[in-house]
Amino acid sequence: MNFSFSLFNHNERGKASLEDVIGIIGNQLYALGHTAIWDKADDHFVTRDVGYNIIVEGFTPVIIDRIKHGYDNGARFICIATEEPTPQGFNHGRQREMRWRQQMFPEAAKYFDAILCLVPGQHVLDWYGQWQPTAYIELGHAPTLLRKSNIEPRFDFGFFGSITQRRYQILKRLRKVYRNILIVHEFPSQEERDHAIQHCKVVLLIKKYEEMEVVSSSRCNTSLNLGRPILAEPHQHCKPWDEIVHFSRSMDKFYDDCMFFRVVWNGIYADQYAKFAAKLTPELCIGEPLRKVGLDMTPPRLAIPSKPTRSFPQRFEIPTAKKSVANLKSSVLHWAG
Repeated sequence: MNFSFSLFNHNERGKASLEDVIGIIGNQLYALGHTAIWDKADDHFVTRDVGYNIIVEGFTPVIIDRIKHGYDNGARFICIATEEPTPQGFNHGRQREMRWRQQMFPEAAKYFDAILCLVPGQHVLDWYGQWQPTAYIELGHAPTLLRKSNIEPRFDFGFFGSITQRRYQILKRLRKVYRNILIVHEFPSQEERDHAIQHCKVVLLIKKYEEMEVVSSSRCNTSLNLGRPILAEPHQHCKPWDEIVHFSRSMDKFYDDCMFFRVVWNGIYADQYAKFAAKLTPELCIGEPLRKVGLDMTPPRLAIPSKPTRSFPQRFEIPTAKKSVANLKSSVLHWAG
């Protein structure tokens, strides 16, 4: 089957934050023998003669009108749902945008063939399943995602993602003990982020807000494919990653575990990656969910018409030790003693 990704409904910052998700899913589809593209320069939809359009949640009335127009002209849509629905809005309604996005979702969903959600839990499946056939997908292994390097890390710990007050306080406490921490905040290019993180021995998994108990599977996936192990604070909803990476039993234990991880990080990484590749196969993570939602997988009559700016397997630049982390943009902050 042909799958065409589109982030037409997201701004540049949003596209950057979803680049890992799109890349992981695209490479997993390729591993299963499908054709997957993401043409950043083309916001047109493909018709059912060509395949499916994969879009990511985040809808306004204007965007919904565009989806409807595509649907009325023969386009088929699969929606990737990245957020957790709650009575307060997506992700517990901490941001006004998330409350608005949850309100708008049902109107857009009437034009989807299926919904694939990235958040685990029966309550999530039940909510999205009100609108269209829904299945949970995992951001798992694909051989073409691996991009280990020859960089010898000089930072003990690394973190990448947005910085909230909670994350800042935890990293600040760690700095008092270990001093040598690299933080990649905001959303630099994927190449810059990869290069920075490979200067770290261990990647830390820290919740954005206290009540957000869902594991960032894209951060776990990216870290392992960059050749770095993961140490996570306690999470309530940690399946299936608790069988792959290490979740500390408490916050006190998390700080203690840092001491052990920074010494034997290489051996821990080898164990984590082996479990990752064995447990989260493309067939389990995306193949079975596609069958579960009952998509029409009849081979399309036509090929994807244009030459995409990105097709899968994704071609990553493999960072080398020749580059200095000091040359990265201001979105990389290092705390070094």
